[in-house]
Amino acid sequence: MPELVDRPPLRNIAGRWLRDSLRVRGARGTLKYLAEQSWEVLKDSMPERRRSRFGDIDYDCDYGVDTTWARLPWRVRLREVFSERLYQPTSPDEFDVIMQHLASVDFSQFTFIDMGSGKGRVLLMAAMYPFRHVIGVEVQPDLHAIAEQNIEMFNVSGRQCTRIESLCMDAREFQFPQTPLLVYLFNPFPDYVLRNVLENLGRSLAENPRITYVAYNAPFEHHAFVGLDWLERIVHHERYQVYRARV
Repeated sequence: MPELVDRPPLRNIAGRWLRDSLRVRGARGTLKYLAEQSWEVLKDSMPERRRSRFGDIDYDCDYGVDTTWARLPWRVRLREVFSERLYQPTSPDEFDVIMQHLASVDFSQFTFIDMGSGKGRVLLMAAMYPFRHVIGVEVQPDLHAIAEQNIEMFNVSGRQCTRIESLCMDAREFQFPQTPLLVYLFNPFPDYVLRNVLENLGRSLAENPRITYVAYNAPFEHHAFVGLDWLERIVHHERYQVYRARV
């Protein structure tokens, strides 16, 4: 069983978030956000809310893994307040629909990257395609440890990629591999983090131009893509968008 990565102290996580939030929202907006999140955390403890979270468990039953959002340690939920995103896995149907838009692409030399990969469900689904390498980037150590366990247990027929890994780190510090890329985003970050990640990707492509696609599921922060002339939107849907780098 993989060892649990050391957890950064909550005060460090909260401190970095506070600096970012004050810069982006100001003091009033920061207090408003904390009040709203405190209420949401309280509601999450109610039996009705906890039962509703098991609606996504079919995938786990089919493959013998743990990717549902129902079973989360409270320390994860608390840290989610400061990452500004709740863990929720992608449904297999959603993932398949997005991948169908790229059905003509030969992925054999591509690296698939899930930014904000959580428990790793998307990594497992991507492994059913012939990617050269599948990488998840997750800031929460508890979720990363569960993802590693899921990867270890995922020995199923039809799997085409054997090289899967989860990295526990801040996505803003991730260095993109120098291969063709498919970058997957399931609304993983607030806009100020997403902008940093896209800046890093743009810088990497400027230094080493290569074929790259970005699939953005639940595109609530799509305004972060406005003005990025190195990306061309090739699929526009209210539930997802797909971009291609201008090589």
